[in-house]
Amino acid sequence: MNFSERLNSVLENYLLPIGGALGNQRHLKAMRDGLIYAIPFTIMGGLVLIVGNPPIGENVTESNIFLKIMVAWRDWAAANSAVINMPYSMTMGIMALFVAIGVAYNLARSYKMDTLSASTISAATFLIVAAPIKDGNIPANYIDAKGIFTAIIVGLVTVEITRFLKSNNITIKMPEGVPPAVSSSFDALIPLAVNVLVFYFISLIVQNLSGMIIPQAIMTALTPAVKAVDSAPAIFIFSTISQLFWFIGIHGAALVGAILDPFKLANVAANAEAYMTYQPLPHIFTDTFWAYYITLGGSGATLGLTLLYLRSKSKQLNAIGKVAILPALFNINEPIIFGTPMVLNPIMLIPFVFVQGINGVISYYVVKIGLVNASFASVPWTTPAPIGAFLATMDWRAIILVFALLILDMVLYYPFFKIYEKQLIEQEGEEEGIQEEVV
Repeated sequence: MNFSERLNSVLENYLLPIGGALGNQRHLKAMRDGLIYAIPFTIMGGLVLIVGNPPIGENVTESNIFLKIMVAWRDWAAANSAVINMPYSMTMGIMALFVAIGVAYNLARSYKMDTLSASTISAATFLIVAAPIKDGNIPANYIDAKGIFTAIIVGLVTVEITRFLKSNNITIKMPEGVPPAVSSSFDALIPLAVNVLVFYFISLIVQNLSGMIIPQAIMTALTPAVKAVDSAPAIFIFSTISQLFWFIGIHGAALVGAILDPFKLANVAANAEAYMTYQPLPHIFTDTFWAYYITLGGSGATLGLTLLYLRSKSKQLNAIGKVAILPALFNINEPIIFGTPMVLNPIMLIPFVFVQGINGVISYYVVKIGLVNASFASVPWTTPAPIGAFLATMDWRAIILVFALLILDMVLYYPFFKIYEKQLIEQEGEEEGIQEEVV
């Protein structure tokens, strides 16, 4: 058994069982899907930020037609900021509430429970602990991104409490003949009461002991973790783990995303809040940073490889390149992953696993030293990278960074591509020779 075979065997024997177990873990799936549920609201909030904050300084004057348009946009946005920003406040500004609903909904669905009841119980319980009414007003301080981790906990725990109560028949059973809607509402009464009372009791204890409400206490406790994730080493490590799972055929981005997505969404929302108030953006690692710099063209940063395939002398790789180039422009690269194939391909192991991590480290320091602005707006991940990176940062230098990374990726993939191309050309020549002999 050669080295590549031994390596594949180790990955299959150790990573495959772990990946399978994590991929099927219902709570992680509920977290991931619940966060995905909240993405449209973050995108909507990001678009509002872009409209309300044009990329032009206050001191810029009208000197040509383009600047006249930009200055007019700036002045209009400044005069109507309250009206423009209202949709932001009601989407990204309360995104944790949507996360609480989404997580509970997906976990309840996996248990085949009443999803509507689970979602509403989670929402009510979350508001109890994250936005206790003061002077007749609901404070919004911790129902935005700062409440995401609390929302996840509430979404998971409320469903488990409800499931425990129902499995032990601790519910109100209405007699036969009562309309289903009425019966369902009474069926949810005891689970709602228990969840609200349990979390409210815990909230009172936390407030008395720490002087903070639960989401504030959780964010304080998680500050070291948030800082650790928002770093070059963490970006490289998580990227590598994601790609190792992809290499053995498991959706690594989905597995790692279940852990990273709360941090990425919280970071971009914190940046958005800072951007609105003209403060320095506190975070580098966001959802758009991952989409447009790290996974340029899809997992493995394969857009550069796709361009190499288009000039390949191998019939197989050239054909794959022609099929894959259009999806790759929109960050979809399944044709490359499964057409090459990248899965369990020892020749492509090193670049496929490490190139996107290298992208991440370089991009991190480029943003950190101020050569490119950090991202503050969520943009659909299928947006072509140069456009998406610009919209997420409103910085034209982000476009240059994307193209620089693309060239780097082509250089890093090139030697491995040539080795694989040579192997395939030899195989194709042998197959043609066999076909000629048969004819």
